[in-house]
Amino acid sequence: MFDGLKKDQNAESNKKLSTSNVEKPSQKNEELQTTDQAQKLQRPQITKSPEAEDNLNLLASLQKIKSEEKELQEQRQRLQTKEKSLQGKVVEEIEKKRADLDDLKSEISDIQGRCKELSQALGVSTTDIS
Repeated sequence: MFDGLKKDQNAESNKKLSTSNVEKPSQKNEELQTTDQAQKLQRPQITKSPEAEDNLNLLASLQKIKSEEKELQEQRQRLQTKEKSLQGKVVEEIEKKRADLDDLKSEISDIQGRCKELSQALGVSTTDIS
């Protein structure tokens, strides 16, 4: 009689062991979820939030604008340098033309003086010489 009871108890305990070793699908899913959560805590996923992408876009735009600004400032500097150089050449040309005019006025004055002398020597009127 005790032998029969022991057999029933052994069979029942074996049954419990075998069913506890067999994982139910829901239990397996829970373990996977727990493992996934633990992995996420260990190495957090780096995802770009919309705000982060907006910040990157803003930073890229700022960098582009700064680069364009620098190029324009350099172009302005080159143009200002060229303008000063051209102004210097214009001033030189003006001074040269003024000197040429002074030379011509002086030459005309000399020629008029000679013509006056020649006219007086010939007794001709000097009113025709201008």
